Amino acid sequence: MAEYGEPLTRREKELLRLVATGITNQQVAHQLHISVNTVKVHLRNIYTKLGAESRTEATMIAVREGLIVVDGIEPAAETATDEAAVPAPEPPLPLFQRVALVAAALLVVAGMVLTWPRSRPQAENGPDLPLEQVRDGTPTTWSSSAESSWHERAQMPTRRAYLALAVADDRFFAIGGQTPEGPTAAVEIYSPEEDLWGRGADLPTPATYIAAATIGNRIFVPGGCDGQGKPSRTLAVYEVAADAWEEAAPLPEPRCAYALTAFAGRLYLFGGWDGERYVATVYVYDPETDAWTTAPPMSTARGFAAAAPLGERIYVVGGYDGHRELTTCAVYDPSTTAWDACAPLTVERGGLGLVPLGGQLYAIGGGGWTSYLGFNERYDPGNDIWRTIATPLTGEWRSPGVIVFEDTIYAIGGWNGDYLSMNQSYEPLPFHIFIPVSN
Repeated sequence: MAEYGEPLTRREKELLRLVATGITNQQVAHQLHISVNTVKVHLRNIYTKLGAESRTEATMIAVREGLIVVDGIEPAAETATDEAAVPAPEPPLPLFQRVALVAAALLVVAGMVLTWPRSRPQAENGPDLPLEQVRDGTPTTWSSSAESSWHERAQMPTRRAYLALAVADDRFFAIGGQTPEGPTAAVEIYSPEEDLWGRGADLPTPATYIAAATIGNRIFVPGGCDGQGKPSRTLAVYEVAADAWEEAAPLPEPRCAYALTAFAGRLYLFGGWDGERYVATVYVYDPETDAWTTAPPMSTARGFAAAAPLGERIYVVGGYDGHRELTTCAVYDPSTTAWDACAPLTVERGGLGLVPLGGQLYAIGGGGWTSYLGFNERYDPGNDIWRTIATPLTGEWRSPGVIVFEDTIYAIGGWNGDYLSMNQSYEPLPFHIFIPVSN
């Protein structure tokens, strides 16, 4: 097993020089006459040794330290205030975190779905505001258990978290979000068939802590925050065919860090940050009348939750209340406007993604403020239970864009101690969907 600080081998340097040119794993494998899986193993070892989270970061570190030479890029001179200095060693992980990590490894090693205790200790303090600006030093790694289920795709050009991600016209639209430089207006378009990224018309105003939902051939992006955490009321609407933005009826109140989904031709926006506090409000938007209405609120005020429809109801899961991440699971019935409870997540998750697939829900990412990410989760509504599934990252992974397309889950970007450009796909095995597993 590779360890942080260990020198790169000659083969790893050779591979990293090819990666630095921007070619795909398949092209690297062809040039080196090795398999794609071998390329992935080398990359994970390189990330571990360099303390990198992505291809781009690994290349930058290797060039800066003179490990490889890339045409047109000069190694940076060393300074006493190098921002990439090795962080001080972290204290040993708490017992419950070590147990979570071991359980995640056993998940795939045994090829079985494991259950997890329903409660565990929580840290006392979380972020005071919904802004994430600096690396907090928590060690995070690629999960060695994810090889068979998570697959690397072409990386997003702009590394970011807290973005909006939507599907339209068989393409993915990565919109806005938070970058190392602050909120962005960038819209980048991914073709899963070609595994290529392109560029779309920018958001009218840079925004972060946003979500998107598609109705017809239009993508709706409500609210969002600026660089100071001030939310907006704007409802931006992207016309996919025209590659153009327009404005629709503004939100009743400013919001960011909300949960959003589309159901039966309407938008449902749950909770979020109003500029002063996390709230429990529920707003419903009808594009036919271009108007917002208010629905019964959630029982828990929270932001950074996730929402998704399943059957005739909408599930709102996880979140962050300003003090801790939550395991909360609630079900909203649009036909009766009534709320019901569902089984809580096995671990606290804030900044997660939630998507329906095969009659079940998949909770992807979240964790890192007051909890530890050791696995993702899958909800079985028939048995009202959450079960663990593999994750490509451990430790923390907040607010990636998560969508489902043609029976495949895609998770793009996010925060893992730094802003990510990763693009990972997950294809659940058939037994994950159809064969019940005893608790």
